[in-house]
Amino acid sequence: MTIGKGLAAALAAAALAGPAAAETVEPWRAVAVLDGDWKDDGRRDRAVLLQADGMADLLIYVGGERPGSFELVEAGRGIAWHGGAWGTIPSLETSPSGGIRVLSQNEAIGRNRWHQALTIAYRGGRFVVAGFTYNAFDTLDPAAGTDCDVNLLTGKGLLNGEPFATAARALPVSDWTEDAAPRECFR
Repeated sequence: MTIGKGLAAALAAAALAGPAAAETVEPWRAVAVLDGDWKDDGRRDRAVLLQADGMADLLIYVGGERPGSFELVEAGRGIAWHGGAWGTIPSLETSPSGGIRVLSQNEAIGRNRWHQALTIAYRGGRFVVAGFTYNAFDTLDPAAGTDCDVNLLTGKGLLNGEPFATAARALPVSDWTEDAAPRECFR
């Protein structure tokens, strides 16, 4: 969901008790909020994407014991690039498999444009970056480009339609950095 009228209430509810309850969420930093039941326990969970010094942080909350309460369980610092113009602002969406997708892109600046998606899944009691997708193109050279999609749970991917294997693996959201992305996608 894109930021709208109910944002302050959503963020206030998300900031309730948990191991990282000291996390302060200023509403002006929010880029996107997405709700779902990612733990498949019948409780509403929430993902909040916050702008932070040219990057975006992802906070994942799970439904608490009390109805409408949340507990912060994962914080991915600098998980996505955040530009200041239209076409450079990250967002959240539900993945086809029902997880969280963190989308970032450059659709506004220069001739080299790109899209990136991190697929977040709940596995082994943690929220992990389970998938990585990267597409790039050159606005002046239609023949140039990259199309890369990797399942980090298996280490198998497709680069421009060709299968490949990578040593890159799924990591907890809190451990993900740019350096964890499969290098094969950037050749």
